[in-house]
Amino acid sequence: MTTVILAEKPSQARAYVAAFQKSQKKSGYYEVSDPVLPNDTLVTHALGHLVELVPPEKYDAKYRNWDLANLPIFPTTYQFEVIADKQKQFQVVKTLLNRADTIIVAGDNGREGENIAWSIMKQAKIDVEHKTMQRLWINSLEKEAIIAGFRDLKDGWQFYPNYQEAQTRQISDWLVGMNASPLYTL
Repeated sequence: MTTVILAEKPSQARAYVAAFQKSQKKSGYYEVSDPVLPNDTLVTHALGHLVELVPPEKYDAKYRNWDLANLPIFPTTYQFEVIADKQKQFQVVKTLLNRADTIIVAGDNGREGENIAWSIMKQAKIDVEHKTMQRLWINSLEKEAIIAGFRDLKDGWQFYPNYQEAQTRQISDWLVGMNASPLYTL
């Protein structure tokens, strides 16, 4: 049974790893052990947002050049992609999450932390329905707080609505930006 802890950024992952008794660095992740953790636990990380909304020209080439006749840009479905220079880490995370029986979302508390983690899982096509989803919810990266947080993990599905809220805000920001910028510029 493999457990994968998904941190939001490398510094956060390093803080978790430093709190555990043993660790071994690998390429894009760590193997860790500690009495508070299950056997076969890995810590990996995003690089902030690994997944983002695609630009308008990926929906239709006509959006390459700004033209009032093309507004508003309002896709029927929204497409996401992995940021080009973050592909390597995305592949590491994807491979580990596919291997996991349990996923611990361990990004920052709040909607954006959920958005980063769940967007990665969605883009990687992780079958989250067949995995145990947990959430680390701490306000400090001090060793004592980290260990206490791993002793008191929350049900990860409890925080899924935060992801939905954050993604809705992300899409609304995209809509405003991709329509308002050309409108006011032209």
